[in-house]
Amino acid sequence: MKILQLGSGSMGTRRLRDLHQRPDLTVALFDEREDRRQRAQERFGVKVFARLEDALAWGPQALVISTPPGTKGAYVKLALERGLHHFIEADIWCYGAAETERVSQAKRLVSAPSASLRYLPVVKALGEAVRRDLGQILSYQLFMATFMPGWHATEGREYYARHRNTAPSREMIPFELNWLNPIFGHPTEVAGRYEKYGNLPGDTEDTWSLSMRLSGGGVGQLAITMSCPVDYRRGCCFGTGGVATWDIYSGDLTVQTTADKAPRHTNHRAVGDVLEQMYHEEINTFVDAALGRTTWIQPYSLSQRSIAAVAAAEQSFLTDRWVKVDPGAEPAPVLPVKA
Repeated sequence: MKILQLGSGSMGTRRLRDLHQRPDLTVALFDEREDRRQRAQERFGVKVFARLEDALAWGPQALVISTPPGTKGAYVKLALERGLHHFIEADIWCYGAAETERVSQAKRLVSAPSASLRYLPVVKALGEAVRRDLGQILSYQLFMATFMPGWHATEGREYYARHRNTAPSREMIPFELNWLNPIFGHPTEVAGRYEKYGNLPGDTEDTWSLSMRLSGGGVGQLAITMSCPVDYRRGCCFGTGGVATWDIYSGDLTVQTTADKAPRHTNHRAVGDVLEQMYHEEINTFVDAALGRTTWIQPYSLSQRSIAAVAAAEQSFLTDRWVKVDPGAEPAPVLPVKA
């Protein structure tokens, strides 16, 4: 199979690294930047293209779309028109999930929105524990804190995360919901806020918070802040059968049910030890799905549910009320400012 990688920033380079290791693939790169093309050629020995039309003339059967948020829609449309399987990195927008799924099904294409953390060992173990031990979910909470200016510090303003509409405090909401929703249920109604409390440069909000009513019953809370100098990514959930707590960074998972005399602790390895394994498994699952050997884990409509919750949170903040989630809604192209 011939696969065309679109973009070779941080994620695109990861994808190239994993794809070029497979002997059943021929991989090429399209990137307008000469330095990135040269780097990919030197590191992976792949064919490179400076013009998209030349890359398409090469005859790829699948695309891996690793361009910045807000730029992927044209490539998804291109893949659908040309009948190409396609993998899409996580984004704030889905570019029309219903139509993408309709065309993909009609043309028998694998259309694969990223769901990276679903491949993380501690997330897999948490999902199994929730289904097996916790009964009806009553509530869950997830809290994430990090320091955005430290992300790709050498890239300057060209890095998408340094722009308000694609800031990580906004982007990380659907990124987290993409793995939370399959475990706990998707939000049906949301109360949300996004504000600036720290000292991020410019006008970017650093903190988002969502309170959610869930499709399976119960409630969820999600809070993300980007001005904290210490990384933190932990959660807890409560059900009629017991409680579970987890730490994404350490890989720790603790479960206690009414049948347990003491909490059960397991460790699924620190994220730094399994991160690249997670990305490797994800992109290889896409390739195997495109080859007809397996099925993709994340329907496009499920990713749409995650970004629809962001859209509802934005409307909630603007109107000071709970907002029902429209499954087809997408966040505004420009993040609204509250009057």
